[in-house]
Amino acid sequence: MSVIQFLYTLPGYPLGYLLYFIYNFICSNVGIAILIFTFLVKCAMLPISIKQQKNQAKSAIFMPKVQEIQKKYANNREKQQEELMKLQQEGYKPMGGCGSILLSFLILFGVIDVVYKPLTHIVHMKSDKITSVVEESYNVELTTLFVDAVTITDDEALSLSESDLKKRESVLNDAQKFVDWHNEHCLEDGDSKTDISVFNKLTPDTVKYVKTTMKSIMLNEYAANTDIVQFTNSDFYGLTSDEKTELEALETDEEKEKYRAEHALGEYTSSAISTAAVHFGSYKVTGDDTVTFQAIGTMQRELYVLERFGTEKEGKYKCADGFSEAVLRPEVKEELFELYDNLNFIGIKLGQVPKDHMGFPMILVPIISFLMALAQTFITNRINAKSNPQQAAMQGMGAMKVMMYIMPLFSLWIAFTVPAGAGFYWTISYLFGIIQTLVLNKLYNPAKLREQAQAEWDAKHPQKKGKKEKSVDVEAVKVTDENGNEETLSQKEANRRKLAEARRRQAEKYGEEYHDDDSDDK
Repeated sequence: MSVIQFLYTLPGYPLGYLLYFIYNFICSNVGIAILIFTFLVKCAMLPISIKQQKNQAKSAIFMPKVQEIQKKYANNREKQQEELMKLQQEGYKPMGGCGSILLSFLILFGVIDVVYKPLTHIVHMKSDKITSVVEESYNVELTTLFVDAVTITDDEALSLSESDLKKRESVLNDAQKFVDWHNEHCLEDGDSKTDISVFNKLTPDTVKYVKTTMKSIMLNEYAANTDIVQFTNSDFYGLTSDEKTELEALETDEEKEKYRAEHALGEYTSSAISTAAVHFGSYKVTGDDTVTFQAIGTMQRELYVLERFGTEKEGKYKCADGFSEAVLRPEVKEELFELYDNLNFIGIKLGQVPKDHMGFPMILVPIISFLMALAQTFITNRINAKSNPQQAAMQGMGAMKVMMYIMPLFSLWIAFTVPAGAGFYWTISYLFGIIQTLVLNKLYNPAKLREQAQAEWDAKHPQKKGKKEKSVDVEAVKVTDENGNEETLSQKEANRRKLAEARRRQAEKYGEEYHDDDSDDK
């Protein structure tokens, strides 16, 4: 297990039991369960959010002092660090809030693990059984490709576009290659030869037929290419290095085209195998001449398994018909059918990937997720900016404005490329986040928290306030009026009175009437 997978799995299991409890004892719909689950997770993180908001307000009063130190000792790094250390002794925490952020991310990793792995967390299927189901899903997906091409009726074929007809013909040719290879290399004594009608129906026997034939082809190709250390699925459907050398030796294009058709699968079949490898994993042949299935490590595979398992092909069959009882017992099949059906929320199949199913209402998942992320970013920054003008000034800069939209745009891209269940979780999480931000702003207003923090600072440092008042007293001067009375004035007030006296004398000199406007204003 990689470090990244461990980070997801560590919090994923305890949170998984929470979703398991909600799904099995409160509601059996995955969408509603995710909604309740997200609400409970947000409530659990509420104390962290409150603490984080208070820490932000407290750190705001230190920012002017930090900037002043950095400016004053810009050329003296040692003195700058010394002064900053003094601030830290007063309560300044340059890394304050990092623990809360790390914990928030850890919980987020766990939530993603829970949403992506319903077989692990909702059905509680054992890991070795999940691997078997993943392998079976890979073989069912390949077999379905051939069955779809063979079972198209003549009337259905007439309605196909030119490109679809070309695709069907290419897949049928590859299906025939499998049949020919099986008849030549896979039959045992007493077995009868088969024809392409073997793909008239999707059954566990048909899936086993494809699996056995594919393994036989891979072992043969591996034996014929001694320079290959590991033979993968891409070697299986493409040309090996030896075959490419033989191809280049041919003279005419017709010969080359015929050679490709005999030694490689068509582009549509190759694309299907490549897609199956991305979703589930692939077979590999190694030095001990054994074919092993290597399941892909991505978390989405469980959602892909459910999607493959529950898919129905135009009322002809369900892909689950291809799963053998050796892999899934009948009662487990029923459990997965129920889980697959319960992944449907308001018409959205939460196990599907939006970029592969761009219709309505699936398209709403990434779009609403983006809008919610954008709204939360805007509201949070607006509230923070009101309580911290310096932050507002920084956000007004072009680069900072661009940064504001990076996370919402990133979430838009992610929501298109991961199963809708994850996008739905993010949408609900952003919605609750907006509500939480508005409520916390009302109950724990950042501006008031900052004033409170400033008052606490002033209460702890009265001597600094006294120094400021003393500096004002130094500027005070004593003046004597016309009657000989002495009074103490600020330097500013003394200067104002001197200026007013000079203006009065000037007016008397030229016989004008003098008005002390400043005095009147008072």
